[in-house]
Amino acid sequence: MSNVAITAILRLLAAAGILAALGVQAWADLTYGTFTWSELPGYFTPLAAVCAVVALIAAALAGGNEPRWVALLRVNAATYGVITGVVYWALLAGVATPVFPWANLILHGGSGAILVADWFLVGHGMRLPVRTWWTVLLVPAGWLGYLLCRAFVDGWVPYPFLDPARGALPILGTLAIIAAVGLAVAATLHLMAAPRPTRAAAPATGTIPTR
Repeated sequence: MSNVAITAILRLLAAAGILAALGVQAWADLTYGTFTWSELPGYFTPLAAVCAVVALIAAALAGGNEPRWVALLRVNAATYGVITGVVYWALLAGVATPVFPWANLILHGGSGAILVADWFLVGHGMRLPVRTWWTVLLVPAGWLGYLLCRAFVDGWVPYPFLDPARGALPILGTLAIIAAVGLAVAATLHLMAAPRPTRAAAPATGTIPTR
């Protein structure tokens, strides 16, 4: 079995593990917590987990011929996983009481570690241009747009820093900081991971080498 096939299998297994953790965690939150189905999309952790699953499956299917959009999906999903893990363990771990610690660990750190390891160990097929790095903001921008629209409709927000009662300027300041941190993490991943080495093309049969 080739290295490409083994990598694809490992990626699919990792995606299945993250998806299982997401399902178990959602069931626990809905059963034992105060969450409702309408509130689950408002939290960034499930969104980051879905991005991780999509990135791993896309990378597994692409194999060795990875297009640019798959590489961007991988590094962006890794960024979301890193930020989710750091925020949880820095601010929320002390007050959280997860029903299933293994699922909580996968969603708040494990998935990010898997994607970062995949990004560094497997690498990617090309050096991604700097002009593409901003794409890491697309998913958070869509998520924030949804939350802000919903906040003005029914007043619900998942995090206090998005509460419209704080005023526009404090909210925009917080969002600017989040965007800057996300770009910094993505830039670090881009700069520290080198593209996969490519094999040099073999000389054509019968070609006479020149000196």
